[in-house]
Amino acid sequence: MPGFLLTIALVGLLTYVYSRIVRSIDRYEKEPTRYLVAAFVWGAVPAVILGIVVQLTFEIPTSLILGEDSLGSALFGSAIVAPATEEMLKGLAVAIIYLARRSEFDGWVDGIIYGATVGFGFAFVENVLYLTTADGWGEWLRLFILRVVVFGFMHGYWTALTGIGFGVARGLKSNSAKLLAISIGLSAAIWSHLVHNGALVLVETSGGGTFLIAIANYAALSIGMIALSVAAAHNDRQIMRVYLADEVPGVISSEDYEVLSHTRTGARARLRLMSKQRRRFIQAAAELAQKKKQLARMGDETGNSAEITRLRAQLSNL
Repeated sequence: MPGFLLTIALVGLLTYVYSRIVRSIDRYEKEPTRYLVAAFVWGAVPAVILGIVVQLTFEIPTSLILGEDSLGSALFGSAIVAPATEEMLKGLAVAIIYLARRSEFDGWVDGIIYGATVGFGFAFVENVLYLTTADGWGEWLRLFILRVVVFGFMHGYWTALTGIGFGVARGLKSNSAKLLAISIGLSAAIWSHLVHNGALVLVETSGGGTFLIAIANYAALSIGMIALSVAAAHNDRQIMRVYLADEVPGVISSEDYEVLSHTRTGARARLRLMSKQRRRFIQAAAELAQKKKQLARMGDETGNSAEITRLRAQLSNL
């Protein structure tokens, strides 16, 4: 069996890189580390264990009906059962955060962060299990390149789609509209996962004849991530522009407002070079804008007014 510690180290390193890439989408208001750790652990432990149990439960009757080594059995297990069970189990973590820690779930950008983090936790354990049971270093290297490098972003991306559904629901008032948004997000995650797994099964059984399908799916993922990053940046700036305008000059200066709410290259460059204290200031300003948005749209909920007062005082001290 290839080295266990080496496998954990290499998979863990790339998982961390992928997580940092996704977290960079949220430029201003970073999510609490403890919630991200909890999301990652859920994806890595309960979601993996329950996923294995459910899939093994379906595997026995499927093999009896369709044949153990048949294409139908492989497609049903990999392209239907696995995507549905895994995305629902991973999505459960996003649902828990959405319901239990709604004050830290501001919108669809947060949904991307939490969803992707759950997915990366799941992928980390799944990849370690596959790699440590590889038949020699040659097989290990092939699996590492395919699962960790080429398709390493997939689980994070799929569950991010579920997170977007919850994030959109966060800003809706109607329960039926909330349910619809969540259902669309989860369905998109399952469908994208299904297409990917189905393409890979066909690749393996057809000698690579459908390889382009898998590549096209990954290209769509890349385009989607770029589009989400651009949209998230625009969304953040728009919220700052609208909800911090009346805080000038009493709470924040006009220069700070310019940096936070505009797209100028110079303003973004100054933001990257700011000190730790200035980053805390920006974090508080971003939270203030989000809380004012929530107060305007959703009312006081569980204390938005008090939180706005606290954040204003924090900004004044910084």
